[in-house]
Amino acid sequence: MNKLFKTTTMLIVAIVLFLTGIINVNATAQQISIGAAPQTGDYIAGVKFLYKKTTDGKYLYCVDMNKLSARNVTANLITNSSVTNGGMYYILKNGFPEKSITGDNDKDYYITQAAVWWYLDETTGSHNLSELFKEKGSDLYGLRARVKALVDEGVRHKNDQVPSASSTSIALGTSSTSMTLSNNYYVSESINATKLVNTDTYSITLTNAPDGTIIAKNGIETAYIGTFNLNRNDSFKIKIPTNKITNTKLKIKVEAKATGNEQYVLNEYEPVNYEMQNVVLLDRESTTATTSLELDIVCSRLSVLKIDANTNMPLSGAVLLLRDANGKELTRWTTTTNAHIIRNLNNGTYTIEEVSAPTGYKKNNNIARITISNERRDIKVNFENVPEKVVVNISKVDQGTKEQIAGAVIEIKDSLGNIIYKFDSKTTSETITDLGYGTYTVQEISAPTGYIKNNNIYTFTVDQAHLSHQITIENAKEVYVPDTDNASSMILLAIGIAIIGYGISYVKKNEEKRFNK
Repeated sequence: MNKLFKTTTMLIVAIVLFLTGIINVNATAQQISIGAAPQTGDYIAGVKFLYKKTTDGKYLYCVDMNKLSARNVTANLITNSSVTNGGMYYILKNGFPEKSITGDNDKDYYITQAAVWWYLDETTGSHNLSELFKEKGSDLYGLRARVKALVDEGVRHKNDQVPSASSTSIALGTSSTSMTLSNNYYVSESINATKLVNTDTYSITLTNAPDGTIIAKNGIETAYIGTFNLNRNDSFKIKIPTNKITNTKLKIKVEAKATGNEQYVLNEYEPVNYEMQNVVLLDRESTTATTSLELDIVCSRLSVLKIDANTNMPLSGAVLLLRDANGKELTRWTTTTNAHIIRNLNNGTYTIEEVSAPTGYKKNNNIARITISNERRDIKVNFENVPEKVVVNISKVDQGTKEQIAGAVIEIKDSLGNIIYKFDSKTTSETITDLGYGTYTVQEISAPTGYIKNNNIYTFTVDQAHLSHQITIENAKEVYVPDTDNASSMILLAIGIAIIGYGISYVKKNEEKRFNK
């Protein structure tokens, strides 16, 4: 049995690791942009040439002096280059800018570029540099010997293995991708990086994690606020607060990213202008690996609705409680006309019982028994009550929100038109329990402030088969529309008064002028 369990466990872990996947991203640029090429000094045999850089400042070296210098052009990566061998790697690794040869950058670049051409002459039979340059030409600063030393060592290392950016990999390991409920959190199993190659660090980003998510890294809990970093030997758990989960299912994506250690890489590039020389670039590169897994939360949802046994309409006012399999009371509540939702119960058996019935109803002494399992996570229970006498519930609600509103005046009349009951609506239903058998009408006399009066007449009959009724009267809110006719009249009146005032003032001034004459 133990052997079978161990084998099964190993198989599950293997499947989890397989599903995480590994994606490597090589950082080698497939294309580079070469900038302007300033001129060097004429240090040996009066020969001067151009030194080249990428537009982002990386030094380049041309490989065929018989062609134009590469500048102000893009160049594409050459795969399986014949010139990027161990000797070329040695020259660039020990030349400028990796090392200072004379302390003068211009001279150091000159030495390195000359060594590249001279090395190719020695190893490929090319004719980049003249014998005058190599042997007898002027050498005011003694650079020829430094060039030759680089070339000789390059030839010695020609067959060395050229390093490449090491492949980086990562996988995520965990014993299960299902999260379990514990102390108001869904908690993952411990997660750690496996197959971590070419780096000792990685980062984790969560997708679909709600606010309040906690990361327990090496047992220390912190709030998840975004991507976080881990070391090779770290492990972590993810904790999701139950009160942030609104559905019965949730998937949390765990994405890991590992960036490998930088390595020297030698590449050759060919300009799109074929009249220009190819260039070699010694660069520092790293590869990036990504992987991910999904954690599953399958939470329970228990919906309990109290209803009238005859009408199936919701009832408010009953007190219910929920117990676990050991009889421990977990929660109790007073019913409303909406279902009561209880989330995040562990798998197991529970009971629902009534403590007290709604007004006018017999207490339901039955005990509802429900079982939550992996297969049954969303359960609905209707808990009935039989009326012990006539029960008529009248609710006044907002048409849009369906919330109960106070302030309406409502009348109930018998079949002869006599008013037998009148009340002002409240934010809870009005319950009437003393009606005799017969047919009745319900009508709104005045609406709540801010609402339009509902002119419908609701009819119901009370008899032995229909002891209970639920009547809901809706009201739409008033919409204020400005009285444009009245507003226009007021504007015209104001203009008229202003004109009359101006006229009186004008006449008075003229009279004063005439009198003063």
